[in-house]
Amino acid sequence: MKILGIDPGVNKIGYGFIEKKSSREKETVLCTGTITPPIKEKYSTKLKLILEQFDNLLEELQPNVIAIEEIYLGKNVQITLKIGQITGVLVGAALRNGIPFELLPAREVKQNITGSGAATKEQVRFMLEHITGYKNFNGLDESDAVAVAVSYLINKKENDLLHLR
Repeated sequence: MKILGIDPGVNKIGYGFIEKKSSREKETVLCTGTITPPIKEKYSTKLKLILEQFDNLLEELQPNVIAIEEIYLGKNVQITLKIGQITGVLVGAALRNGIPFELLPAREVKQNITGSGAATKEQVRFMLEHITGYKNFNGLDESDAVAVAVSYLINKKENDLLHLR
């Protein structure tokens, strides 16, 4: 199974693409990166550029599922709303391309990776390096995106175990 994890932001969207071939193997990080629209562009142009780059990414990577970190209400309501709109663009692209998606709360992702829903981004990155063996992250957006993808697998495994007959 190939999972594309997404950490949405206004000026930078981190992504991490992982693969899990069997329950006995650990996750393999295939690639990480960021979608970075020009900061000075109009917001509507940014959304268009994000959509175009995300569509290209989906075409190139061909994920089985997309896991997106869900936005939480931060101190700046305008930023929160914009990230919510960007998440909507990403979800729309997933739907248009027929790729299943799941939204995961940030606290749940941190809990799954570190054991604490209040972990820092640096703690998440440290644990991911230990879990996956991947150490080539170019920023916390990328490691957060991989954390979302790995968390999706953890949730899937737990869900599968709950539904065994």
